[in-house]
Amino acid sequence: MKKYLALLMLLAISLTGCGFHLQYETEVPARFKTLSYVSGDPYGRLSRNIKELLRDNKVTLANINDPANYPSLRIVGDSLSKSTISIYQDGKAAEYQLVLTIQAQVVIAGEQIHPINIRVFRTFFDNPAAALAKTVEQNLIEDEMYKQAAKQIIRKLKSVDTPN
Repeated sequence: MKKYLALLMLLAISLTGCGFHLQYETEVPARFKTLSYVSGDPYGRLSRNIKELLRDNKVTLANINDPANYPSLRIVGDSLSKSTISIYQDGKAAEYQLVLTIQAQVVIAGEQIHPINIRVFRTFFDNPAAALAKTVEQNLIEDEMYKQAAKQIIRKLKSVDTPN
């Protein structure tokens, strides 16, 4: 038993020492610990998810009226499109592809504007016999897409943090 415990501790120490991080960890660089956030829809799904991730990473949201002192994360636009990718024999849509596209930018005083473009794809099977259940399912899928997009935006802050 002690041998397994020692082996487990050795594994944990070696993973910690090599810089291992969980794949979906969203860590904000120190440069962005105080940040202003600007969005056309401050109470929408995307804004709520981004603000939640920023709060989880202990980021202080600065006043948007003072952009010269702090970096600014701006959501320029977002769109959710739905296209048919397969149909039933009677010609009705059987499967859709949902595409969430988000354009954002990080503005840092004295530097260029850093664009961030995110696209999230999901497929959605439609069953006309269960329309109400499929509407609820589609809403859940869209919520999950917005959460994933918010994580990707926060994760891309690391690439903006690299020195020029």
